[in-house]
Amino acid sequence: MKTQEKGFYLPLGRSRYLLSYSLLAHMLAVISIFLINISSVVKILFISGIFINQFFHISRLGYLREYKKRPVTLINAMNEYWQIGYADSSKTSDLLLESAWVNRFAVIIHFKPFNKKRLSILILKDSVEQEQFRQLCVRLRLAFFQQ
Repeated sequence: MKTQEKGFYLPLGRSRYLLSYSLLAHMLAVISIFLINISSVVKILFISGIFINQFFHISRLGYLREYKKRPVTLINAMNEYWQIGYADSSKTSDLLLESAWVNRFAVIIHFKPFNKKRLSILILKDSVEQEQFRQLCVRLRLAFFQQ
């Protein structure tokens, strides 16, 4: 069994809600293309683009194959620094918490790396255990309360 580091360690699973939302959004895009008045060739071209986009999106979510840069862990070993672990066992460098949007269904966290542009992560409630999701929400609220 792998020993985990001190602090907060959150394993991230795949979200069925996000998959359902993605499929619904792409399906609605296909339906809207059928409803507009353009030539059949252009419709087929647009619909092909939507299906290709859906394929890549499902792949990045890790449902068709393991996407190496899919976030699989969120780590807060020290109070102010965070890291994101990826499926290929790599980790980001230390990240500073910039902002977060928290509600009972999802969390969006924006990080500020020291040398790059902003990095964001979406964590839906069904992709983590219920108790760990609650702990994440509390940890994020406390982080901004203490600032």
